[in-house]
Amino acid sequence: MTVIAELSLDLAGTTQKVTVRLFAPEELKDGPGWRCRYEIGEPISHDQDIYGEWSLQALMLALKGLSSDLYGSDEYKEGRLGIEGQFGGYLGIPAPNVFLNQAPYPF
Repeated sequence: MTVIAELSLDLAGTTQKVTVRLFAPEELKDGPGWRCRYEIGEPISHDQDIYGEWSLQALMLALKGLSSDLYGSDEYKEGRLGIEGQFGGYLGIPAPNVFLNQAPYPF
């Protein structure tokens, strides 16, 4: 798998970074469609494969899933997740509309 985007987020009160990685979509070998994977490091510790009919669809759905997991995390809700020392705000990627009350940075 090829990493196409990576981001290191700050975790309040520590020097620890939360590493976020998005991988290039890959065509499925056992059938039609594409898979796109993302990973979020500790303490969120979540990874997921997202599937789409086309590579661009898989990529877009993976970005939305990644965004949902970040803005929906306890770390974000409690104001401990941030970027460049700014916590509880914009994380460098838009938030899904469902999070507008918590993260007004919509897709």
